Amino acid sequence: MQEMYLDILLLNLHRRYLDYEPRFGGFLGIFLLSAFLRKEGYEAKGFSGTLTRGLKHLDELCKEEKVSIVGLYCDYENVTENIMICRHIKEKYHIPVIVGGPQSTALKEEFFKESGVDVIIRYEGELTLLELMNFYLEDIGNLSEILGIAYIDNECLQINADRPLITNLDKLPRINEDCYLEPESFYRGLSIMTGRGCPFSCAFCHEGTHTRTVRFRSVESVLSEIDDYLEKNDSDKIYILFTDDTLTLQPKRLHALCLGLAERQKKRKFRWFCEGHVHTIYQRPEMVKDLAIAGCTRIQLGIEAGTEKVLSAYNKHCTPKEIFTVVQLCRDAGIPQIYGNIILAGAYFSKKIYEEDRIFAEKLIRESQGTLEIGVVSFWPLPETPMTLHPEKYGIKIQDKEFVTSIGDFPQAQTNNLSRLEIAKMQFDFEKMIDDLMIDMLDKWEVPTERVLSWFAGANFREGRGLWYMHLAKVERLYTYYEMLYLGEGKQSSQVDNIEDAHPLRTQPLYRYTSLDEGYAFEIAGVKFRNEDMEIMTLTTGKLSVKEIVLYTGETFEKVMEILNRLERCHFIVYTI
Repeated sequence: MQEMYLDILLLNLHRRYLDYEPRFGGFLGIFLLSAFLRKEGYEAKGFSGTLTRGLKHLDELCKEEKVSIVGLYCDYENVTENIMICRHIKEKYHIPVIVGGPQSTALKEEFFKESGVDVIIRYEGELTLLELMNFYLEDIGNLSEILGIAYIDNECLQINADRPLITNLDKLPRINEDCYLEPESFYRGLSIMTGRGCPFSCAFCHEGTHTRTVRFRSVESVLSEIDDYLEKNDSDKIYILFTDDTLTLQPKRLHALCLGLAERQKKRKFRWFCEGHVHTIYQRPEMVKDLAIAGCTRIQLGIEAGTEKVLSAYNKHCTPKEIFTVVQLCRDAGIPQIYGNIILAGAYFSKKIYEEDRIFAEKLIRESQGTLEIGVVSFWPLPETPMTLHPEKYGIKIQDKEFVTSIGDFPQAQTNNLSRLEIAKMQFDFEKMIDDLMIDMLDKWEVPTERVLSWFAGANFREGRGLWYMHLAKVERLYTYYEMLYLGEGKQSSQVDNIEDAHPLRTQPLYRYTSLDEGYAFEIAGVKFRNEDMEIMTLTTGKLSVKEIVLYTGETFEKVMEILNRLERCHFIVYTI
């Protein structure tokens, strides 16, 4: 690590749960704070990643007394990590520790006692953290006068008045590589905030419960930040992640932003992601066209449920019909990847609701024709949301409010009639249904060929690989067929000018499909080929043309083409020169 001294080290650390490396590309909090403090004259850097790696950085700096204060980002998943890190710092290095993040408003006396943390920042952190830096490093002010914090005074929890929200977001400094403890992380992709807050109040959502006041940066400021990043980064795999809770709140503003993005796409291609609200898009469908023209490659929609009863309980302000229509709009506009979740163990959950969600999900996926991905998740009792505070109103029982029995892999709630174990099995079955459906659609030609081929172009970097591509890769017979088409090494029969001169070429080893059924030589994807078809099938080596196969076998042209057409429908042959 390069020689440095830090006034504050900001950390967002999680254990490597389920062998997944936490990269947190869209979690800008600690880096925005770093940028803000650096502008105010303090040396600040942030690191997001695994607990073990973060602790290594922490110890390397603290052993040399190169850090004055540590700030920790706390969310619903990493409370125990933060308790452990706080103890480690207080016992070993005796320096102030400040905790903030979305979970902070739910942290009470017990967290202070278990962790030894000095101060908790509630809600937006920039101005509050600056005052805390002045207090600890410059001996300016008193904790009792700092808005937006919680602390222990005379063994009692003190919660100061909330700080007013920052209204002019354009005045906040931009994140650059100096904000990162590992500067190379800056170049992995641009996460950018164009606004803060959410005007909606979904019953399960923390953000809508706490910061309903929405503030926006100007479009000019956003585009200028993107220009700066594109100038600094010469990668051909640039991915921009808009971190707003929904980018589709103001149609005119979105239109202006998308015009600017489209102009920049003409000079330099990049991919980008945003979240959209179903109802706002349904009301103003022209926004989808704007997103597509600007090169949006992935959009997340708040689907959550397939019944009006549950959507209403969640306060989603949309209907199943609106969801269906918006998925169609995104598909038809050419947005390659659409994502949405279905929540299990949520409002009024029952076997009936579960079956209706499955039916709705299948209908949506089929209609999307290879664009929609649906995740199946269990309800998370996020702090201070209506569902967490009053689960009985939604027909559920929260069994693990503290998130100690789950790492996103096991339900935390149950109902009067469904146990957590039963709900977990339902989640597994739902996911399997989706997996099987996607593969079945690919096998039955329900996804346009051009759409399948487009997935290969983005497959060489992580953000470009969607769930449909990953399912394609699971079935070697399908993958090799489309890869041959993508590489230009083969064509479909419909693309061949003169089929008699084309050379049929199988894309998989024939021996793998040998049939043991009497009278049948091969079976491919459930399609059986008789013993008398074997000679024609063995000649699909690309060495003979269709005309030559006819002559070689003595069969009629019609008979040969009947076999070849069946093989092509099984994604087993392409036509080459």
